[in-house]
Amino acid sequence: MRNRIESSVFRSRASRGLCALVASAGLVATAVPAAAADPLAPAPDSLAQGMADFGSSGLAPRVEHGDIDPFYETEGLEAEAPGGVLRTLQAPYAPVFTGLDFSVPDTAEKIVYSTTDMHGNAIPVSGYVVEPTVPWNGAGERPTVVIGRGTIGQGDQCAPSRNWPLDNQPDPLQSGRKVALEGLYDWVFASAGVRVVVTDYVGMGTPGIHTYMNRAEQAHAMLDAARATRNLVGERGGQFGKVAFYGHSQGGGASASAAESASEYAPDLDVAGSYSSAPPADLNAVQRHIDGSELTGAIGFTINGLVDRYPDLDADLAANLSPDGYAALDELSTMCTDEISENYGGHTTSEWTESGQKLDELLDEIPAGKAAMEEQRLGARVPQAPAMIVSGPHDPTVDYQQAKDLAGQWCG
Repeated sequence: MRNRIESSVFRSRASRGLCALVASAGLVATAVPAAAADPLAPAPDSLAQGMADFGSSGLAPRVEHGDIDPFYETEGLEAEAPGGVLRTLQAPYAPVFTGLDFSVPDTAEKIVYSTTDMHGNAIPVSGYVVEPTVPWNGAGERPTVVIGRGTIGQGDQCAPSRNWPLDNQPDPLQSGRKVALEGLYDWVFASAGVRVVVTDYVGMGTPGIHTYMNRAEQAHAMLDAARATRNLVGERGGQFGKVAFYGHSQGGGASASAAESASEYAPDLDVAGSYSSAPPADLNAVQRHIDGSELTGAIGFTINGLVDRYPDLDADLAANLSPDGYAALDELSTMCTDEISENYGGHTTSEWTESGQKLDELLDEIPAGKAAMEEQRLGARVPQAPAMIVSGPHDPTVDYQQAKDLAGQWCG
């Protein structure tokens, strides 16, 4: 365990904000986040032909399910106040575009930090920090953006800090873990002198189940990633500036959750704003939208996380799931997104129940299930800093209307 700083006394501040929020295809034609459309990015064909130029080291084999990395073992780590830094490690950080990466270092700092689960218990979460090598030329101290990745999986091997661009891992075109392309976000922000911190979310990397789309826990993981980074900066004599939240898909939900919860859970943070692309604000609507798509398996991620946090739900599901359903949920708990698309894409959750009902219909009939799903809904709280929602009416995965509804609730 590293020598840990004492938990800092957080300074409360009055949160002020303006809802500058957009939820229409007028901003983007699809739900692809703006960073992914950077004009410097080569065309897909040239990416496929020039992996070395794209930044793949290819020196290390792809991390697989069951691979053990002592950095993520948390037994014996002492609990800290939210945002306390429990462990750090310098890790190789691959260039994104050879010759253009003057703004990012050749190492990133992996972190294990303290957050709280939905019941208020202290738990460890991992992630990584990228400190730009170019100055911040805007007002105030260098700002920090906390990034939540899109749906990457439920197995520990899927964690952002265990994949490209860290640890000499093969790039997403070689590994097949295409969601890791969101590592491009790091480069975009670092090029502007913005510090980047990426969370692995609760239970991905560190022991325990990843509580996929748990509203409170994804908010806490994002907010405490900012606090942990502030602690690191302060420990090293630096000054910490404003914070923003950014994410697409699952990350859009995490960004929106953090924006909603910041004034209550982390009033000590100076939040500049948030960007939430295709946020799953209403899991019922999202499940109906993706059931039968290439992301059917993500519904299993949700169920696995709910059962872990709502034990009363287990018995109700036991009476209704088929043997195939149990096998699917067990297998999905160890998979990354590329694997669920290959193994469960095009299937429906009606194959997992004894009655042939889809899981959204079944959960709606189970009081504990209905209540658990409702607790994950976004929109009951309003961000106190500027917020932007981006969604597209033709998004094949995250339902557009529920994102638009969230915009209405925030600005209503």
